[in-house]
Amino acid sequence: MNRRTILEDMNTIISTYCEGCFVKSALRKEYNKGYAHQFCIRECTVGEQIKKYGEALLNHKNGQTAEAHMNQNQKADRSQPYHLF
Repeated sequence: MNRRTILEDMNTIISTYCEGCFVKSALRKEYNKGYAHQFCIRECTVGEQIKKYGEALLNHKNGQTAEAHMNQNQKADRSQPYHLF
């Protein structure tokens, strides 16, 4: 998996799940933008997936292949169901 593929996958995830997310919108209204952002990073499974892609990009930059990093994380996450939020 190369850098371009990772970025395209991240863009697809963001445009599919994050744009127009009612949870993010509600949290921004009720609290603030920073609170909603932290929720997405720490508690949303889509945010966690985006974070893994980001880590794969960093590892790719540092010499480890991104594919190896993503495969390693997928093996560890198979026990957890995938949730949209």
